[in-house]
Amino acid sequence: MSDYSTKKKPRRVRYHFSLVFFVAVFIFGFMFYKYVTETTLEDVLAKEGSISLPAASDSVENTDNANETPPTEDNDPEESEAAEPGINPVPLGEKKSSDYLDSCIFIGDSITYGLASYNVVPSANVYASVSMSISKVETAEIETQYGKMTILEALTNKQPENIYIMLGSNGAAFMNVNDMYQSFSSFMKKVSELCPQSEIYILSVPPVTANKESSTETPILNSDLDEFNEKLLEYADRNNMHYVDVCTALKDENGKLPEDDAENDGLHLKYSAYTKLIDYVLSHVAE
Repeated sequence: MSDYSTKKKPRRVRYHFSLVFFVAVFIFGFMFYKYVTETTLEDVLAKEGSISLPAASDSVENTDNANETPPTEDNDPEESEAAEPGINPVPLGEKKSSDYLDSCIFIGDSITYGLASYNVVPSANVYASVSMSISKVETAEIETQYGKMTILEALTNKQPENIYIMLGSNGAAFMNVNDMYQSFSSFMKKVSELCPQSEIYILSVPPVTANKESSTETPILNSDLDEFNEKLLEYADRNNMHYVDVCTALKDENGKLPEDDAENDGLHLKYSAYTKLIDYVLSHVAE
């Protein structure tokens, strides 16, 4: 008789398929993580041998390009490309005869109105008034050969060959430069739309006297006028208009309006200043 009546069978170890699959997935995931974290872009490209990384200098250059100033309202690329401005300020040329003034309309405030008051320009060719200002130039009515109407309405009727605009003197005492410029550019846009065939000249705002700068009532600084005139020059360049720098022509060696050329208020011009102004205009006509 055998020691065991029944022979025992060997133990079988049972493996579950799901456990094996889980372990395999874990190992594969761990190896892939190690590969991704320890392998650099340079290693991959070096193995492929078909792509070269940019040098450090290239990266700096690209960074500089990325930091370029984006276009602003005063630097609109479409506006700049569309315009083909001439030379500004308009340079000295052969002086025109006074008959040239018959083809011109002069627009402005009380400074421009003086052109008609002193008979320097025919009154019918001056669209201005003593009470006009840059803030109401689009809406205020004036006396014209067509009756009482706004300057824009008169321009629509006249369609002049040449338009000269000088605005800002009657606003500089109570408006800042940016507000003046916004009113000016709004008006200029309407003028160019209404008179597309006209040659448009922007006249810089004249200087004031030293006494006007130090006035205790309504002081005006020549530095503010210079800043405004600089904006007018930039506007003319961007919009295919002409800029005539009468301000510089009227300044003395100290950058002020001479007392002999100014009325007592230090702002308005005497006849002597108007003759200088119109002589400068006649000798600075765009070709």
